[in-house]
Amino acid sequence: MRWKIQLIAEGASWGTTEAEIATIEREDLLFPATTGLTIAEGKRILETLQKQMVAAQVEHHGASMKTCSKCGAALRTKGHYNSVLRTVYGNVPVRVRRLRGCVCAFDSASRSTVFTNHNPVTPELKYLTAKLAALMPFGKVADFLSELLPLSSKAAAGTIRNRTMRVGRRLQTSAEALSVSAKPETCEGAVVGFDGGYVRSRHRRPEYNFEVVAGKVLAQEGSVARFAFVRYGGSASESAVGLAMRRSGVNTSSSITVLTDGDAGLRALQRRVAPEANHVLDWFHVGMRFENLKQVAKGISGLSEGALRNHALSEIERAKWRFWNGYPERGSIGLVHLAHWAAAQCFDHLPPLKKLSKSLLDVLRYLESNSDSMPDYGERYRAGTRISTGFAESAVNEIIAKRMAKKQQMRWNRYTVQRFLDVRVCVLNGTLEDAFRHWHQGFRPVPTPGEGPVAA
Repeated sequence: MRWKIQLIAEGASWGTTEAEIATIEREDLLFPATTGLTIAEGKRILETLQKQMVAAQVEHHGASMKTCSKCGAALRTKGHYNSVLRTVYGNVPVRVRRLRGCVCAFDSASRSTVFTNHNPVTPELKYLTAKLAALMPFGKVADFLSELLPLSSKAAAGTIRNRTMRVGRRLQTSAEALSVSAKPETCEGAVVGFDGGYVRSRHRRPEYNFEVVAGKVLAQEGSVARFAFVRYGGSASESAVGLAMRRSGVNTSSSITVLTDGDAGLRALQRRVAPEANHVLDWFHVGMRFENLKQVAKGISGLSEGALRNHALSEIERAKWRFWNGYPERGSIGLVHLAHWAAAQCFDHLPPLKKLSKSLLDVLRYLESNSDSMPDYGERYRAGTRISTGFAESAVNEIIAKRMAKKQQMRWNRYTVQRFLDVRVCVLNGTLEDAFRHWHQGFRPVPTPGEGPVAA
């Protein structure tokens, strides 16, 4: 059996032309490996088809530019130059026309009719590369694309990384425009969570690793907007959080609740980004500190000092109950009395009590530094409102751990990793395709409800 694939081009200026794309032959007997098109045949067909279409489009576009759009004067050709258009279906060599500057513009500089550089890349290839690179290592992306795309479009891991970083740089420069173009509905209330994770630094000096802060903005309508930035990254940190809040519809009239683990740096960031927000200390971190105090108290001997151990455990449990039910002052007073009791001179012969006194002082410093962020946790829990930063920790796992730390360990540059973080956040938020639509006219048009598939 034999199949012939032909491409028929129709145009008003050149009429109708035909070109043979490929010829496929098969034996009469059917085998699973020879059923339909193979990957190699599909790659060859798509590459040939792409070369025919792109060459015809570039030639027709260059020939159609005859007069100036402003004054109507005839445009003169300065010459042609050879370029290579890098597409999903192969690298296509093209011959691009150059035009001399028009007299109406008072500029004699020549310009190209199609591309702005000699090695352009199509938006489809940029989008595909950036999306895959945000989910897999650069080398894995290069190997995966080489299996499916034509041989001429095969790229190395360094090329995948450079293309992804260029997309990230463009996301940074057009972040404000993208947030305005989204135009979300106004959100009455939102919950913002911060947490941090560490990635390995490419340059081990002066730091072996550095911290990346990630989080989520949860709107009442159910929308989720992730964000990530490098700790101590300057204005990039504030802009990342502010843009995520604006994409969720948060404005000056929205009520905002911020949850953190009590870190001083995150508190300072919250005061700059959302100074009017209601800050809530994560209960999980409070509860873990009380659990640590219980473990220290259990170190007191139960045979000779059983009464002392029972007294310490009961006071710790009582203080924890007060913090849970919205009595932080009474809970702090109880811990202070317990610390003085454990540090009494009559207990100098009991090292576990000295250790308990020191641990109590550390917990008191932590609780006093966040005394304005401890509401009635029990009431919030019964009302169904959030009291934990678990959703922010999941953002750290999604953005940082799965791609940059745990399963795919790589070394990153503190000063360039923000571009990659922006790409990964856009992929996880599902907004990367909208960004490309904003940059490139005609990129993957969104069909309106009720319409069929969009015609090519």
